[in-house]
Amino acid sequence: MKKIILLVLLSNLIFAKELRSIKEEYESILSKKYALLPHNGIFLLPFSYSNNPNKKSYEGITSRSEFADRGEFNREVEAEFQISFLVLLARKAFGSDYQLFLGYTQNSWWQVYNADWSRQFRETNYGPEVFARRILSKPIKFLGGDLIGYDLGFIHQSNGQIQELSRSWNRIYARFLLNYKNTFVKADLWYRVPDSEDENPDTKEFIGHGQIEIAHIWKKNKYTVKFLPGIHKAGVELSYSYPLKEGLRFFTKVNYGYGHALIDYDHRTEKIGVGVELTDLLTSK
Repeated sequence: MKKIILLVLLSNLIFAKELRSIKEEYESILSKKYALLPHNGIFLLPFSYSNNPNKKSYEGITSRSEFADRGEFNREVEAEFQISFLVLLARKAFGSDYQLFLGYTQNSWWQVYNADWSRQFRETNYGPEVFARRILSKPIKFLGGDLIGYDLGFIHQSNGQIQELSRSWNRIYARFLLNYKNTFVKADLWYRVPDSEDENPDTKEFIGHGQIEIAHIWKKNKYTVKFLPGIHKAGVELSYSYPLKEGLRFFTKVNYGYGHALIDYDHRTEKIGVGVELTDLLTSK
């Protein structure tokens, strides 16, 4: 019994040390001038295969006779990449305990193997946001874990397209950061801001009012699952990464369901990709 108690205490001590090292790394980055902080992850998937590409959204383009000889606009194999970062605007916004950030996330789907269509970017999602973050000096016990911080912010997301391909929406959100030993949970709740020129009014049916991302660290491995619980439909993303060299990790992910891209939010995605990602705060220790 004494050995079991000792192992539990040792496990908690190691976990506390790892969480402390993550906070120290975070504070170290914040202290540097002009630093771009990691946000939602940076990755490149040179190979991404879709079992059922979304062709319906592009019917208005591909139905024209001039495209008849060029084949499908959206083919099964493409590349995908994401760029995401934060810029610190204020360490103590308006004299408070909140940090103020400007964030940006861009996710692009590139038909690099589609020479008939000049290897076009078929879809890019742009997501600028501004939010206030508070990291708690002492975690609060919440739902069996430790609430270590939260964000309050606003995000605009669009794909920069026109007419029938255009997708955009604005939302106000609260994001909660929780920790369960070597498992980290990021839970988002949002409210969609009404738009007089609503291009996709049924977003909530497929994307809903939030999302949950769970990341588990085991030795050098990182396993992540993201849930997009729409009201009547849902989506899930599974990913795995392992270090290749300092700062770079092997990365693979699987997408299934709805809400993974603005152009595809109401289309059932079945997709797998393989590539690399940059090390983040959870995998840098």
